Amino acid sequence: MNIMNMKTVIALTGLLALGAPIALAQMPGMDMQKMMQMMMPQPGDTASTKDLKQAHMDMMKDMPMQFTGDADKDFATSMMKHHAGGIEMAKIQLKHGKDPEMRKMAEKLIKEQGNDNKEFATWLKKHSN
Repeated sequence: MNIMNMKTVIALTGLLALGAPIALAQMPGMDMQKMMQMMMPQPGDTASTKDLKQAHMDMMKDMPMQFTGDADKDFATSMMKHHAGGIEMAKIQLKHGKDPEMRKMAEKLIKEQGNDNKEFATWLKKHSN
């Protein structure tokens, strides 16, 4: 993972961490249960929407982790989970998407974030105690 990609990942992680509470705070009466209900696939959803909603649900289910107190290990573990969700959404784009530019971006994301996850896993293995 090059330094520019790492800076982007760090910035996006921060935005996501800050964005969820802000987004919830801006939705009067919205609680986590209602938000989860909105994310659940519905009978009238298109196939791509159903798949993306399911990916979001799976990502939310898979995100909880045991924090170690070690910022480096927690960052690597968090990013692996985050990238796994992105990879799943990119696969859905390739399944349903038509736009060549979006398909190219999805292919790039799968490759790059897959490689990032391999690097994170290697680092975690090297630093496990």
